[in-house]
Amino acid sequence: MPNAQVARFFEEIADLLEIQGANAFRVRAYRNAARVVNDLPEPVATLAAEGPKALTEIEGIGKDLAEKIITVVETGALPQLEELREQVPPGVRQMLLIPNIGPKKVGKLHQELGVNTLDDLKAACEAGRVAALKGFGAKTEQTILEGIEHVATAGRRFLLDVATTTANEIVSGLLSLDIVDHASVAGSCRRRKESCGDLDILVTSSDSAAVMDYVAAHELVEDVLQRGDTKCRVRLSSGMEMDVRVVPDECYGAALQYFTGSKEHNIVVRRRAQDRGLKLSEWGLFKGDERVAGRTEEEVYGPLGLACMPPELRENRGEIEQAEIGELPTLVELKDIRGDLHMHTTATDGTASIREMAEAAKARGLKYIAITDHSKRVTMANGLDADRLRAHWEQIDLANRDISGIEILKGIECDILEDARMDLDDDVLSEADWVIAVLHYGLKQPRRQIMKRLLMAVEHPYVNIIGHPSGRLIGRRQPADIDYPALFAAAAEHGTLMEINAHPMRLDLDDVHTIAAREYGIPIVISTDAHAPTGLDLMQYGLTVARRAALEKQHVANTKTWKQFQKLL
Repeated sequence: MPNAQVARFFEEIADLLEIQGANAFRVRAYRNAARVVNDLPEPVATLAAEGPKALTEIEGIGKDLAEKIITVVETGALPQLEELREQVPPGVRQMLLIPNIGPKKVGKLHQELGVNTLDDLKAACEAGRVAALKGFGAKTEQTILEGIEHVATAGRRFLLDVATTTANEIVSGLLSLDIVDHASVAGSCRRRKESCGDLDILVTSSDSAAVMDYVAAHELVEDVLQRGDTKCRVRLSSGMEMDVRVVPDECYGAALQYFTGSKEHNIVVRRRAQDRGLKLSEWGLFKGDERVAGRTEEEVYGPLGLACMPPELRENRGEIEQAEIGELPTLVELKDIRGDLHMHTTATDGTASIREMAEAAKARGLKYIAITDHSKRVTMANGLDADRLRAHWEQIDLANRDISGIEILKGIECDILEDARMDLDDDVLSEADWVIAVLHYGLKQPRRQIMKRLLMAVEHPYVNIIGHPSGRLIGRRQPADIDYPALFAAAAEHGTLMEINAHPMRLDLDDVHTIAAREYGIPIVISTDAHAPTGLDLMQYGLTVARRAALEKQHVANTKTWKQFQKLL
């Protein structure tokens, strides 16, 4: 369990105690504990495993807190916190999400006005009762009313494509200004996580006030939440919040390293600095009071005996050890991709013809594609039965003869039915060049049945690959309950490939399971699942999963030349 996650337990206890009006010293003790745990240079779980004594040697951690830390690390829960959550109504806890309204004010609203829900609070504001409360006033009342409207999006995460598109537009605009020398997105968006809570933008500029003005007036900015001389926080029209910081040029690399994260990565890097008698912060790498590096990330990592790591790898999953011995992977890139093996046409739920998809793929430099329309089970997508599929394949044969410079495989995205049969008979599947087996329905079945279905498909003589294996939709649909070691062991044995589906709502396999599949030696295929020519551009998002999983070119099957890929088939 990361230190930040452990710290959040104590932050929440402090918040709930303050809402209840508990002793200020008690509240402060939990806040201090959260700060101490969060700032530890090593995993608190490691210390917890050594017992209470190792924890109590840390300043600010007494015996009682040490025992609580051990409980959190070992069980993932804390009875005291559960009791407090029972005592404070859920609607009151939700009020903590309102910007600029801390637990003390939430407690006062709850205790003196009797508000228990956001609806209660809104009604109290509209009736002027909040403004009349001592220590609030009309301005605070208006702030609360505006904040209530945005609580629905507070804590919400945004898909990578939304975050990336927004960040790129703002960064591009900043770089077009004469006063801006450097600008870059940082945080989870730069690490290319599948979803982002907010955006962090770093800038170097000769006129920080002008940068603040530019951001405040940007067409994507809905509201300026905070503004200072060198930092502002804004809410975008999407509901996402964004921090923009102007930093000195000599600190830019250090700030970029710090704000890119992850926290787990940064803790280890800071510890390496301390071991060398140095101190690392967003302001630079220091020896005593002297800044010895900070202008670039390479400058920061170099004195620590590390090569500069690609942002996608910075999760403390072995990248630091690889950087130390000069064995960082050469991550797969978009230019390495030669084929796209999952796409749809007007034969089912796509918006373009076979030829239009082929020409669009060819224009993007691809050498081979598979047209993989849906099988008949997906009735909402006008899925194909055997007769329609064979007629469709005839059209693919014609397109293959007419279009030079690209090979078009006759494929099918075939459902694995709830009873563990394939949606099309073997005599049909045997005629295909490329068969993707997928779970679309029955995703809530027990693991035993899910695995029966998947293993049947893996072992099927005509199935080439399992597509979007978990069936999840990020933030909207939970994944199926899969025994991944059993799935990957069977796939390795039977030569069945695994897909990273590049659609930003899927990104399935995810990075963690892609790492596991790689360790089983399973070739990975990154495909777009495009339903239109523009959908082919989603490949970049599948690449991010592969890069976060440290995949190199040789791990990805559709980086092969056409002749090499034919041999793989």
